[in-house]
Amino acid sequence: MKKINYAVAIAILSTVFLNGGCKSTKQAGDVTDFPREKTLIMAGFVWSPPTSFNPLNEDPTCPMTGDVFLVYEPMFGYNMLTGEMEGILGTSYSFSKDTLIVQLNEHAAWHDGSPLTSEDVLYTFELHKKYNTSLHSDCEYFDDIKAAGPHCVKFTLNQKKLNPLIMKEIIGSALILPKKAFYPLEQRCIAEVKEEKKGKTDPDDIFEKINAFKNDSMPLSSGPYSLYTYSDQKIVVKRVDSYWGNVLHGGAKPQPEYIIFPIFKSNEAGNVALSQGNVDLSVNFVPQIYNRFKKGVGTWYKDKPYFVPGTIACMLMELTKKPFSDVHFRQAVAHAVNYEQIRKLSIYGYAPPLKPGLIIPFGPEKKYFNDSDAVRYGVSYDPAKAREILKAAGYKWDTDSLLVGPDGNKLETVYATCPNGWTDWESAARILVTGLRSIGVDVHEKFVEEAIWWKDLLNGNFDITLYQTLDYESIATPWERFYKTMGSFEWAKPGEVMYIDVERYKDSVADSLIVLLPTLKDENSIKEVYRSLNIKFMQDLPVVPLMYRPWFFYEFSKKHWNNFPTEDNPHSPPQCLIVGAGIKGLWNINPIGK
Repeated sequence: MKKINYAVAIAILSTVFLNGGCKSTKQAGDVTDFPREKTLIMAGFVWSPPTSFNPLNEDPTCPMTGDVFLVYEPMFGYNMLTGEMEGILGTSYSFSKDTLIVQLNEHAAWHDGSPLTSEDVLYTFELHKKYNTSLHSDCEYFDDIKAAGPHCVKFTLNQKKLNPLIMKEIIGSALILPKKAFYPLEQRCIAEVKEEKKGKTDPDDIFEKINAFKNDSMPLSSGPYSLYTYSDQKIVVKRVDSYWGNVLHGGAKPQPEYIIFPIFKSNEAGNVALSQGNVDLSVNFVPQIYNRFKKGVGTWYKDKPYFVPGTIACMLMELTKKPFSDVHFRQAVAHAVNYEQIRKLSIYGYAPPLKPGLIIPFGPEKKYFNDSDAVRYGVSYDPAKAREILKAAGYKWDTDSLLVGPDGNKLETVYATCPNGWTDWESAARILVTGLRSIGVDVHEKFVEEAIWWKDLLNGNFDITLYQTLDYESIATPWERFYKTMGSFEWAKPGEVMYIDVERYKDSVADSLIVLLPTLKDENSIKEVYRSLNIKFMQDLPVVPLMYRPWFFYEFSKKHWNNFPTEDNPHSPPQCLIVGAGIKGLWNINPIGK
């Protein structure tokens, strides 16, 4: 389930520069060297000098990451507004009891003019099956893949791990690679390992060499853009005028000839550039974005919440520890948090008011949300109710108004952590700490370096922390959010790494519902299982939702380009013109004056 994405997220969000980056073979020049009316400048996608443009690398540099479809392409792209998969290299897909059949676009081609066929798709997945790539674990969901013609592939599904939702996500995220380029690379790496290891060919040794390939000299690919130049300051891709996919847009080309990803030293530097019009599109967190509207900055909505909600930031408690293992304590804690204060102060109103549960009651997920269940089983800010729950569960307060457990022992001091410098999360942590102190919890905020926080999170070395169990949207949400929050399928004791269910919740009923849900076809049955899962979540509170957040902080400047997608002009979803189905927006924006 894309475990590597967690590690990649660190590189994306961190502003710490990496060593050993690859160097450009061209002179990158300044941003001003590119004609402004032909150049789209984007902030927030790259924070470190490039290290590799190999899409098989464990940490490739944008735009070779699995969610950016500029250079390499998947078969389908997810549309966050409709919840549907839209064709890119693929035209259609269909499921039977044990197969998934995907039809490819017969026009699809590589930049050298050669056809992109089922052989390329097969070879791409062969690589992921053989080697420990970011999609290696996803290959467990199918037993085999074969060509059913030059433009059709057939996946035979694993009946023990039957999951059509994840299969849809796979065909919407796996970047298809050219066999004619990567097969010779693989064979060369195999030969080198054979020579070095005296005939042995360990897959890890081979993949280590494949990983080392930088792929930075005009790589053969199929997307609308190709890598043009790069440096420690920026990455530039250039439009491929002969791009096969122009046929999907009436023969028209994407509007920008160049797309530049500057590497800013700080979030604020990128925000200033956005306000000045030196950045056209940004995914940075911008405090008080509404104060920049007069400078030509825009968002999806003209008014609050400005952004489309897509993820849920939560408070996690390490559930193998007391008192967090006590569901009554968790319920009391949940009543002590001032959610509206977090919404207004921590994220400046960039989200609608929080509703109980783990389903977002907006957009594609709305059909699975049950308001009456939220009222009956959900929690809200009510410190008096929190104290009632604690008292009924046998908790007391000492002379210092601090909690004493049902066993008569005073609760130990605990710490609420989050990465240092994540200002909106720091603010939310302070608010929840204030709430917990009001009911007698001896808690203090503690902000640590991101790498330390991440290591502690995965190893269960925390008391309370802030985290998004799923920081993106896909065709598999909200199921994937439940899977990564409540699924104990990879459960391990504290001190051992877990990539899902990091708070270490375990419940056989929840597990069975999570396994059942993706196999269902009847919409009413799907709704009922989601309802049961969400009720189970609200009753057990394995984590405490704090606020909705957008998948993307989608902001644009109208100084050099216009016709960006908005609520009033939804020609494409707010996926920043390069992610999923949002890429079709590149054909719709226009330089000012055109």
